[in-house]
Amino acid sequence: MLSSCYFNYQPRYYNGKISSYEALLRTPKSDIECYIESINDHVAFDLAVIESIIQQRSRLSNPEKTKLAINISISSLLNDEFIDACEKIFEHEKNIILELTRHDTTSDFSRIQSAIKQLKAKDIQFALDDYGKGYANSELFLHLDVEYIKLDRKLIKNITQSYVVYSLIKTKYEKIVKVLDKHIIIEGVETFEQLNLLKQFGAMTYQGFYFSKPISIEDVKQTASNIDSYKNKTKSFCNLLDQAIYDMNRAKDHHEIKRAIQHLMKIDHYNTIGISPNFFDVYNEQRRINKNYNELLERKSSPHFLLVSSLISSCDALVIIRDSEGNAIFNNDKHINYLGVDLVDYSAEQACNKFPDYHTCLDLDNELLNSDTCFIVSNETVETENGKQFFHTYRQKIKHFDQAFIICSIYEANDSINIDTLTGCYQKSYLKSTYASAYQTLVFIDLDGFKLINDVHGHNKGDEVLRDFAQSIQKMLRERDVIVRFGGDEFVLLLDSSSLSGVRQRIEIIRDKIEAYFLLKQLYLSFSYGIVTVGDCIENALNKADEAMYKQKYARKI
Repeated sequence: MLSSCYFNYQPRYYNGKISSYEALLRTPKSDIECYIESINDHVAFDLAVIESIIQQRSRLSNPEKTKLAINISISSLLNDEFIDACEKIFEHEKNIILELTRHDTTSDFSRIQSAIKQLKAKDIQFALDDYGKGYANSELFLHLDVEYIKLDRKLIKNITQSYVVYSLIKTKYEKIVKVLDKHIIIEGVETFEQLNLLKQFGAMTYQGFYFSKPISIEDVKQTASNIDSYKNKTKSFCNLLDQAIYDMNRAKDHHEIKRAIQHLMKIDHYNTIGISPNFFDVYNEQRRINKNYNELLERKSSPHFLLVSSLISSCDALVIIRDSEGNAIFNNDKHINYLGVDLVDYSAEQACNKFPDYHTCLDLDNELLNSDTCFIVSNETVETENGKQFFHTYRQKIKHFDQAFIICSIYEANDSINIDTLTGCYQKSYLKSTYASAYQTLVFIDLDGFKLINDVHGHNKGDEVLRDFAQSIQKMLRERDVIVRFGGDEFVLLLDSSSLSGVRQRIEIIRDKIEAYFLLKQLYLSFSYGIVTVGDCIENALNKADEAMYKQKYARKI
């Protein structure tokens, strides 16, 4: 049956790696589609194809580590002998995708679905091939329990010439990936321009001459493992909300509507559509929810909303929004690119496990949530392979329908020139920045005993003590507190606290610890300080804190 035929294998790429190969039947005598249509017994033909391809794969060094996709007629799944033969074959042969072609040969959805379920028990994956080719049953078969939907090459042929074509493919992508939760394989990618446009939709698998022409079995290599677990673990909030609205509107009576609205309340825990928690007339509540939901959709597509969405998505800051439980409900592209993951896909606990420093972010969130203020600024340092990276983080607390959220805007400091090379503190110029004026309390510090250390042990020792002091006090401050080297042995602390008595207690504890730390090194080092509220002018605050510090220094000498 296959005596005059042979196979080539075309690589498919996902995230830059070969995820599988499609086995392509070739015949020297006629057009392949005409050849397929001339076959009388497709069941026997499909089994012969499967056995031939598996036999060829067996010649590879690691056959079962190479994933292959094999085309079969969808009608073959209606044949019990075919199913029995496949169960025996795939008892031992793994890493196979069966691609279902010729959709127009049957409309028996339930029997096809049953056959797929039976073979999936043998770890076989399925793809619906040639979607968009014009088969009458393609839309019905989209709902089969298959992992992949393969878009026909003709869909993308004119994508670089027509915005309408681009929009139609985008609509199909949204439907297949976000509604049906299946993965797309797109064939016929031949140019960089096509690829560049397709990448805008999201993750998918690519196949086409731009990547590779079909190759012989001898050139087939082991495919990447575990990169094709494409399905989303959870549906997006928008999809869940939309489906819940659908369930509410198809409810048949008063009780079903009420249950649907209660389910909707659990999904929409941010209450974006304003569900009343104490509704009595379910029909009026149903109408009100529909009205609010439609208004929400209209706002979402309005120019103003789209502009704001675009600004947040593409602004210079890393933006993340978290709820009161610490779960990310949004982070923009810049934040996703920086971390390498979308934190919306992670719970707060999972995010902390992946990024241990994330605990600090959540602690700062909680501090803001439990405070009377609605805005705090922090300065954060991240250790990278290229050294330290400095960020300024602005946190804002907002409330929406009694739910509290934290919006974080994180800016790369880009002010390495403001870092003192000896101590790692900010330089004096930092005090002229807008960041400094955002703090509530300023502490002016002047070291006691440093001059004697410098005179007795020399400047090198003095530099070592300054660096040791700065690093020690930094460890005693909170994450968002800032230490500035004002000059020589003078330092300024900027703290986000409005309680001067509370700050004074903290500074006294810090001074005791500093004195004890250096006494262990047989050195006397302490400091005098002055504490003031920053107010409207940081320069006036500096002058007042300097005066208070000198009064204390004089009193300590008496």
